[in-house]
Formats: sequence, structure tokens, C-alpha cells
Amino acid sequence: MGGFIDMQHLHDELLTHLIKTLTPAQMKQLEPHLAPLIQNAAQAIAEDLIAYAYRDPASRGRGELILESYASFKAVLYYRLAHLVWNFPDTPNGMFSRIALKLSNQGKVLSGAEIHPAARIGRRFVLDHGYGTVIGETCEIGNDCYILCGVTLGARGIANNPDGKRHPRLGNNVEVGSGARVLGYVLIGDNVFISPSCVITQDVPAGTKVKVVNQIQLQKHDESDNSKYLGAFALDERLHVVGEINTSHKVTVLDADFHPLPGLMLEPTVKERHHLQFRLHRVEPASHLPRLPLNLKVCGPEFEITLLSPPGLSAMVRHLLQASPLIVGG
Repeated sequence: MGGFIDMQHLHDELLTHLIKTLTPAQMKQLEPHLAPLIQNAAQAIAEDLIAYAYRDPASRGRGELILESYASFKAVLYYRLAHLVWNFPDTPNGMFSRIALKLSNQGKVLSGAEIHPAARIGRRFVLDHGYGTVIGETCEIGNDCYILCGVTLGARGIANNPDGKRHPRLGNNVEVGSGARVLGYVLIGDNVFISPSCVITQDVPAGTKVKVVNQIQLQKHDESDNSKYLGAFALDERLHVVGEINTSHKVTVLDADFHPLPGLMLEPTVKERHHLQFRLHRVEPASHLPRLPLNLKVCGPEFEITLLSPPGLSAMVRHLLQASPLIVGG
């Protein structure tokens, strides 16, 4: 199929999916809107199909194969229908929003990927493999984005998140690897590459490549492979950071959700080339213990590095927060 789509066949497929998913009463509610719904959805889906066929070598450029047999594409197909229905002026009993959610859920059942019908996704979107991917209600995704399986574009909290913008906004031509998490209302610039298993909780500038290197999650603003190699560990009531670091770098302790720990201050006690040592101060009483394991973020002018669960850090901070004195490492 490649760059050619049999639009009549695609229209028939969409109508079949609607009839299989919705009740006769729901189809009757849609009847006045059915022709433009299928027409508009088919235009967007045709572009998605062509992009998938062009960018995924496993498809061998066969759009008809993707349409008929790729489970992940079902999530996108049902999203396109659901999003259009979601934006219809609703009836007093909320019929259209219920139809949209039902269509979205059917896409989830068939694909294992969940896309909220209110999410805004641009043109030529590819969800490859897709199982376990979640795209939240207020998420915005630009044109030509490519997302793999197990990706979460979600809120920073778990329950009781505030209403309003709470999900990420991705620019154009963003690629997100499997298992990555982008949490909260963060802005991901154009042409960003997010490697598998990364966790993003703050804005990422355009053209950045984010990757995990062993214990290190590295965020850079250029394409070079020259990495800043760092390590961290807690020993003898001190936090040690070693590697390519200097006193201009800012070091922050993060909880398991990658939020900065409040009420915690790091005082440098040793400043050597390739070695910084810190004493931890608890500057205010802890209302609760943070979620473990803890992580460490190191920020410099040209990069940001997250050290994942440095040895001994969680135990040292837990001891500090549970102890009555307000300092560890006197």
C-alpha cells in the first residue's frame, strides 16, 4: 500500500468497527454525524497508516497488513474515531462522551494501549507494538511522533491529581522508547529522542537526546556520544559524587517518583577534582518518609544527569529523616 490507501476500503473498515462496538441506539445517535465522522477519521488514519508503513521496516511498506493485523494500530484507529466523537457538542445525557469512551476502551481491549479520547494527537502518528502504553487525558502530541510499547505519558501523582493540564505536551518528530515515563505537564521540544526506560519530569529542550547509561540517565543538548560519566554512593554518613563533576554542578536528591525531597540540604564538605562529598542536613521535620529508592540529579550548564538509586543513599536519608537530630555526618 505504501503511499496509496484504498479509501473506500478504509471507510468500510471504520463503519464495521463502529457497528461491532456500539449498540444500535448509539449508532442511531451517531447517524446524523456518521458520514463526516468516517470521512474525517479516514483522512487522519490514512496518514497514520502511510507513516507506519514508511517508518517501520517490519511492515515492508504494506499499509493493508498494518490495518488488518497490527494490534497497536487498532488503538490509533479507535482513538481517531473517539476523539472526533468526544468533540461533538454533547447531549444532555452525555451520550457522545459515553460513545467516545466506549470506542477508546475498545481500542484498549484490542491493543493493550490506552489513549484517552480527549488527548490531542497530531498527524502521521505511529504507535509501534504499543502494548502497555498509556496516553493521558490532557496530553498533547505533535506531528510525526513515534512511540513504542510500555510508555506512560501521565500525571505526576497517582490518585487525586488536580484537574486541568497534568499530562505532557510533546512537540513534532518526538520519538519515545519502550518503558519511558513522561510525567506531569512538561514540555518536550521538537526532535527530541527519549531512549527506553527514561523518566522525564521536567521540560526537555528541542533537539535533546535523553538516555540511560547504566546507573546514569543522561540528558544532552547535542548529538555527540561523549558522555559525562558520574557515579554516586553513600558511605560513612557522607554522600560521594565522583567523576566528571565540579563545584558549579547542582546536586539534588529525588524520590522514587523523581520529585525533589523537601526539607533536605546538601552541604559540600570536600571539593576536589572529580570528587565532591556532601553532608546532609534536615532543615525541617519530615511529615512522611519519601518513596524509595532515592535518586540523585546532577545539573550542569550543558547536561542533566540522573543517577538511579545510588548505593546507600536511600538508607542514609531514611536514617536521617527518622532520627531526631537534624544533621547526618557531623
